Amino acid sequence: MINMNNQKAKEAALGIHEAMLRKAKGGSRVNEEIIMENRIFAIICDDLDLGPSKCAVKMNEKYACDMTGDEVIRIFRNQRMANPAERKELFQWAEEVAVSFKGAMEGKKDSFDQFEKLRKKPALKSGKKRRVQERVAAIMIYEKYPEIDLFDDTESLHLLGNTLAKYFFYDMSDVISEVYGFPQFRDQKARQTEEKAEKGMDPEQAARRIEYLENILERTNTLLQELQDEFDEQLEESKVKELADFFTRLNSERYGCILDELLVLRKGVDELRKSSYELPIEINGLLIMVKKLIQFVRDSHIDPIMRIDSVKEVTASDVEFCNYEGAPFRSPDEKKMVRVISPGWVYKDKELQISRPRVKEEI
Repeated sequence: MINMNNQKAKEAALGIHEAMLRKAKGGSRVNEEIIMENRIFAIICDDLDLGPSKCAVKMNEKYACDMTGDEVIRIFRNQRMANPAERKELFQWAEEVAVSFKGAMEGKKDSFDQFEKLRKKPALKSGKKRRVQERVAAIMIYEKYPEIDLFDDTESLHLLGNTLAKYFFYDMSDVISEVYGFPQFRDQKARQTEEKAEKGMDPEQAARRIEYLENILERTNTLLQELQDEFDEQLEESKVKELADFFTRLNSERYGCILDELLVLRKGVDELRKSSYELPIEINGLLIMVKKLIQFVRDSHIDPIMRIDSVKEVTASDVEFCNYEGAPFRSPDEKKMVRVISPGWVYKDKELQISRPRVKEEI
């Protein structure tokens, strides 16, 4: 726990709050996807081994939503954190950052140096850096040390995507270094004192001032470019989600599971043709339309996950992400024979599941 009775810590908390107000203006437009992601990250901060299914359960309990493990997996994939081992590494790095942040907030120079070192390094041991890592670190700090949230900024933090959260995370470091006079801000404060003491500037002071303003401009330009890149990514993800939603509705029970029926119809027509059955000329137009529909689904890179009507031997873990109909499994090692009733569908380009396979126990 951080001692918030310390006047310097209070001053730092105020500075961090003011930085949040500036960033929250940029993230004030509510993006439900970002809020959902940040809530998931906050839940994992309390249990780094939490898997997608259990994470969905906790989300539903805490926020009264209706998430599934598949939706959590999709979010992990979007943020390139689907690998469980790498995901745990990322959150462990964030936990280390939070611990050093605590010491920095208490004015410990060695902790601040460690905080600076950790926050600039890749989160993964492989040397890979994830765009989401600064966002996770900021959330971890607020989850681990809620006492710093004197101004109820947690909800605002959950509005921030990768870019704004990253620059807010940078601001947290700037505020601490300014409050405690750590090296990063000493030169700047000296310049400010000189500028107040003298009306004019000598060439050396002017040169330093120009250098400082150029650094600020460069950082602002970088922020704007990264915000544009993030917006473009969100736009692309939105298009993918709309495509996935379209095919999800197409294969819903409400519309007769059209994708499944196309497979069944194609299989039936192929069997008739193999048996040299002469199809009535009146339905040729219908078959052409079915053929074109199947081609449309293929061209959209929507593929079946399993083969319809196939029979498989499975355990409970094999059908974890299927809709299973049958008697419960009595143990993790028990094996059952199941028939694939619905193959399930996936958007291949993004590895995005459209619908789950449906399997039924063979009796």
